[in-house]
Amino acid sequence: MLSAALAYSRQGVACLALVPNQKIPLKHPLQPNGSKSATTDEETLTKLFTDHADANLGIACGDSFVAVDIDGREGEEAMVLAGLKIPSCLKHRTPRGFHILLEPDTQLDQTAGLFTKVDVRTGKSNGYLVAPPSVVDGKRYEVFSDLPLGRWDALVEYARANKQSSRPRTAPAQAWDGVAQPSWVSEYLLHGAPDGQRNDVAARLAGYLNSKHIPVDVARQLLETYRLACSPEMSALELDQTIQSIYRYVPADDVFVSTELSAPVVDQSVANRRTIRWADEDLIGELSRISDTRSGLDCRILFRTHTTAIYGPVRLNLLSSSSRESLIRQLKTRTKEVNWSMALDQITNLVSTSLDDAGSGIDMRYYKPSGEKQGWAIRPFVQDKAASLVFGTGGEGKSTLVVAMLLSKASGRAFIPNIDPGAPAGVLFADWEDNEESFWITCNALLAGMGMTFDDLLMPVVYRHFAGSLGDYTDVISDEIARHRIEVLAIDSLVASSGSEHSPNDAEAARVWHQVVSSFGIASIGITHIAKNSASKDGTPFGSVFYFNLARSIFQVSREVESEHSSVLAVAHRKGNNTGIMKTMGLRAEFESDEFDRATKITYSEADLNTTEVLATKLSVTDRILYAIKDIAMEPKEIAEELDIPSNTVRQALLRAKERKLVDHLPNGQYKARPSEDVTTQTP
Repeated sequence: MLSAALAYSRQGVACLALVPNQKIPLKHPLQPNGSKSATTDEETLTKLFTDHADANLGIACGDSFVAVDIDGREGEEAMVLAGLKIPSCLKHRTPRGFHILLEPDTQLDQTAGLFTKVDVRTGKSNGYLVAPPSVVDGKRYEVFSDLPLGRWDALVEYARANKQSSRPRTAPAQAWDGVAQPSWVSEYLLHGAPDGQRNDVAARLAGYLNSKHIPVDVARQLLETYRLACSPEMSALELDQTIQSIYRYVPADDVFVSTELSAPVVDQSVANRRTIRWADEDLIGELSRISDTRSGLDCRILFRTHTTAIYGPVRLNLLSSSSRESLIRQLKTRTKEVNWSMALDQITNLVSTSLDDAGSGIDMRYYKPSGEKQGWAIRPFVQDKAASLVFGTGGEGKSTLVVAMLLSKASGRAFIPNIDPGAPAGVLFADWEDNEESFWITCNALLAGMGMTFDDLLMPVVYRHFAGSLGDYTDVISDEIARHRIEVLAIDSLVASSGSEHSPNDAEAARVWHQVVSSFGIASIGITHIAKNSASKDGTPFGSVFYFNLARSIFQVSREVESEHSSVLAVAHRKGNNTGIMKTMGLRAEFESDEFDRATKITYSEADLNTTEVLATKLSVTDRILYAIKDIAMEPKEIAEELDIPSNTVRQALLRAKERKLVDHLPNGQYKARPSEDVTTQTP
């Protein structure tokens, strides 16, 4: 490691010794100030790496280079989706991705999360990199591309054009002057926190500053002293991420306070959840399942600190004095240091105010309809700003078909001729079933079938893996929607994302799920399995009937295997609010794979379901009859025997078809389809 450090130093790159097998600066008399002690002095470096021959090597950013840290495939994909091609220049391979080393005059600000899994490291805040040949967790850092430092003008332009700030960055640090702070704030700012408590304390400090209306940039300046005072020193990236997460919450200005309880900060009202924080008391209240009923204002409530649970979850009627007093007695047994009565008063005020802000009803005497037709996110599968469902048995190709829809939307190109993806827009696949690698493989195969690559996508295709309830991630998903201009959200699967709090057959689970989905204000596609022992001969989505009832449009996918590399899908429209029931669509999916049976190319084309053995039954009776008598005239009895359909059903269908002038009724009693007329059904 010494030889590597000396080689870097001779090129003018300041180096520092890191803890063996770790990324943090080594404690040593020659490194009293952590990363600030990085040096090019060969005598110092020789002493450091002689005393600690197994130490890792760090190199300081700033005067020598600016670095872009791309973390894993997710980071690489983020760059591709932004249309940014990585330049040919000096690169270091890390255990999860790459460090791209650019010329030191590159006009990029030090940024945590420029994109998903992409950070910028500069000399600001003494930024540094773990450098080859360091080893962390048995994985070695390596020089991947031994070229000169590069330039990345496209990234600079992108960062400049997309620079955002949640609050004006004009307030000076003196804005903190005159704000009285409790002793614990001063203590932590001066002396930091020990290892294991750094993030929790940082969150508490940031929450306190936020509650006092201290701008985010001023908070960052103040917490820099805390970061450096921690033992070991807290990284700038960790601190920035903590501050960003806390400043998503907004001060509750309209809530009364006293000397006994500080002003809370509250997350943005999302669907059926609220999170309320009291920074001074290190207290968090989590409310869910909020409902305004005749009997009161019901909710589920949990109290905790940043690290430990205090009490709950418990069901509470906020407007019931007896229920609140009972809960207060229980809470006082856990801790008497909090004014629980005032805390519940603040919660009641916040929740009731947010519900009242929903506004009054609309007087229909003065309502003026827009006159616009049903809007589409992806015609004819996904209605605009509405919830759709796609269901079927396992392995029928539901998820792959939905991903094809998303890629069509992101590219503006139809994956089959008879759909219209509309204007390109960002899409998000929220996954509870699989993983990012499987999704990436599926996307690549579908894009190959469409004659494209990721470079051809005009808008982002965002992947997120989740566990637990959809309602737990409303803020995360909302952030992704805003950041990437998402217009279509796919959720795989519906039941898994409903969480474990309710049975899938519980109407409350379906109601809450649809409420959360609707709160995003964009089109959504929920993917789910078929219900076992369904009363319907065609089947219904698994879970409560309310999943079906609350969705605006529902498609059922069925598959018939043709060969090892080809299947036919029947996409049957089972429900369509404002559109009517559309004609069942037949699709042929053809597959190519590699030696590991991973899909490399998936191509969709139209297919005539009448030529299949099983899927033909998914067509309407009229469609099947018209196909049967397309080339030969038949009597109703013959048609019924041919198609195994009751005679009365056939006769009624023929009468309707005759009225629509789709068939001719011949003198001998036979019927024949009119070759010049197409089968028409109600379509949007």
